[in-house]
Amino acid sequence: VFALDIGTRSVIGIVAEQRDGLLHILATERMEHKTRAMLDGQIHDVPQVADLIREVKRELEKTTGPLKSASVAAAGRALYTMTAEASVEINGVITDEQQRALDFSGVQAAQAKLANSKDIEDPGRYYCVGYSTIQYTLDDIPLKSLVGQRGKIARATVIATFLPRQVIDSMQSALRDVGLEMHALTLEPIAAINVLIPPTMRHLNLVLVDIGAGTSDVAITRGGSVIAYGMVPMAGDEITEAISREYLLDFNIAEDIKRKAADGQDVSFTDILGMKLSLTAEQVLTAIKPGVENLANAIAKQILELNGEPPQAVMLVGGGARTPMMPELVAAALGIPEARV
Repeated sequence: VFALDIGTRSVIGIVAEQRDGLLHILATERMEHKTRAMLDGQIHDVPQVADLIREVKRELEKTTGPLKSASVAAAGRALYTMTAEASVEINGVITDEQQRALDFSGVQAAQAKLANSKDIEDPGRYYCVGYSTIQYTLDDIPLKSLVGQRGKIARATVIATFLPRQVIDSMQSALRDVGLEMHALTLEPIAAINVLIPPTMRHLNLVLVDIGAGTSDVAITRGGSVIAYGMVPMAGDEITEAISREYLLDFNIAEDIKRKAADGQDVSFTDILGMKLSLTAEQVLTAIKPGVENLANAIAKQILELNGEPPQAVMLVGGGARTPMMPELVAAALGIPEARV
């Protein structure tokens, strides 16, 4: 399995193989974009992103041999989520194939719902990039799985997520440029939640927020399933831009200062006019606090919109989650104890 995370800040490649029912990681590689070739999870400069994917692929191939296809995760920029239901009459024992067909009927119903909604002008421009089954029922009895059951009417309630074709097409173009086929596609919060919040924990009302450089992707569990996906079009880059504006700095230098201050290091730098400045980590953190507060409030607002109330706990992942003060400010904005974020 060759997995690629084509992010706003960097491209990460992981190669693994399945043995004894487990994935064994063979090689990993992470490289950062030299310029801002991506903004808010969207590829703006396809050739430049393709060059970086090529470098990552080349490094990995030294260990793994030729790589022909990749599974990728897309950021939830301009994300649309639809919940829909599908039902089917059953004759005999329900098979895995029948359950999957019912799921896909739910996805098609979600697609039809999107097409009939007034939120978007051209539904044909949107791809379904992932779905989760919220609930199965058999003759109105809720079940975790329908496989092996007998009954008359089976229903599936499905949450499906859609992204603009432009996001997917630019990703496919970058892969094609380096001779890679897109083997599979998923949404970043779907990938993250499958790792961090297993089905045994999904009876709890938990929120996972993947704070990257360009977007903060949200996934929520409750009552045994994933109930919502969402996205905030802000993330770590907002903080870097605040430093850049405050001290008249090149974006990459501002990013370096942010990381050093987050680690408690004092910094010295030269601004675009050639003036030299030395700041303590504390001074930098004071300068970025309004930006961090703004991002934390935007994340909390999205969580409350999707969940309807403060959740039991929030898990922050991704590079942007290491932003100083972020957990405390998210907790304050949601009105939950700091230890729960």
